[in-house]
Amino acid sequence: MTRVLHLAALAASMFALAGCPEGSAVAQNADAGAPVDAGASDAQGTIPWHASSSTPSSPPAEPTSERASLELLQLTLTSDVQKKEPVDTLDVAPPGTRVYAHLKLRNRSQDKRKVHLDFLVNGKLRTPIDLTVEPSWSFRTWGYNTMQAGDTGELEVRVLDDAGATLATARLPIKAKAKAK
Repeated sequence: MTRVLHLAALAASMFALAGCPEGSAVAQNADAGAPVDAGASDAQGTIPWHASSSTPSSPPAEPTSERASLELLQLTLTSDVQKKEPVDTLDVAPPGTRVYAHLKLRNRSQDKRKVHLDFLVNGKLRTPIDLTVEPSWSFRTWGYNTMQAGDTGELEVRVLDDAGATLATARLPIKAKAKAK
């Protein structure tokens, strides 16, 4: 009788595994027993689909601090933004005008992320700005700084991610545009 039960259990296991494609990327959540994406992780860890519940498993995985990437695709210093796009690309920051930093970003996480802009004039912080980046393959956002009438020297714009890493730095000379003759 016991042999019949073992054979029945073996047949049921083989039948269940027959439906799993080779190389399947299904994992089991150790808590609930529900299938989860093999790329997902949680504080409880994951168990591969082929692991038996009677075999000892490794200790739960430590939560990782890695997040989906936040990429800066493009930084444009411009005199204005219309219809979410820069109208030009500046090669000089004229005194008394606004200078926009237009960003095109890719947020591959499922969460809103932050980027930080620093506008520095001659190395001194003039305008700090925090911007929210929605999950998107191509998200556009911008901030600006108004140059003072007496500004000369150099404008520097730094873009930092929510972990404080520098994504980009751009510099422009601050001077009046040459007048056409």
